[in-house]
Amino acid sequence: MPNVVKGSKHEKMIVVPYRPGRRFVLVALLVLGVAVSAVGGFMFSYSNTLRSQQSEQATQQELNELLIGAETKNSELRRQIAILDRSSVMDQLATEEVQETIIGLRDRVAQLEQDIVYYRQVVSAETEDTGLIISQLDIDVTRESNRYRYKLVLRQQDADGDTFLTGHVNINLVGSQGEEKQILSLRDLSAEQDQLDIRLRFKYFQNIEGELVLPENFVPDRLQVAAVSVGPVEKSINQNFSWVVER
Repeated sequence: MPNVVKGSKHEKMIVVPYRPGRRFVLVALLVLGVAVSAVGGFMFSYSNTLRSQQSEQATQQELNELLIGAETKNSELRRQIAILDRSSVMDQLATEEVQETIIGLRDRVAQLEQDIVYYRQVVSAETEDTGLIISQLDIDVTRESNRYRYKLVLRQQDADGDTFLTGHVNINLVGSQGEEKQILSLRDLSAEQDQLDIRLRFKYFQNIEGELVLPENFVPDRLQVAAVSVGPVEKSINQNFSWVVER
């Protein structure tokens, strides 16, 4: 009977068969698994890297195309700006040229107006005492209170007896009717006249005469006589005559 120490613990022993080949296979499988995992991880990482590089290349290509488009638009905008700048310069030059032309024309017009004034003064001085003149204007009463007889004599000063004076004369009567001022033409007052501008043609003188009838309640003030000759000397006369009646 074996010696047994009281109070000690006995461990059970298990006997297993000794198999050195199995251990080798397990180690080999472990190494193979590690290698496969490493290769799989490498391939996965490589695939992801390749996809990432392809995506980056596509993005880079897209950015390059956008950059090229932007540069093209920028060049076009610069070209348009250059054209507008040149057009602005040309417009400014054209505006300045037009303004200079306008200033020159205004100066020329001012000079011509001064010349016209001068020539009119010269012609007026030369024709003041020659050509058409108003020689006489008479207003006479008749038996009717509102009817009057008129006579206007126009004469050609320094007439040579061979040249006709031609032109026209316009006669208006200025007065008031009530509180309203009125201007009446001789044509509207006299049956002898049928035109506003009475024709003139004479060698020495011409009489414009007849009778005029005043409207009811019309108070005459003055007669306006505007005569114009076109030959042999151009001349115009504008003269007012007070309403004076010969009795």
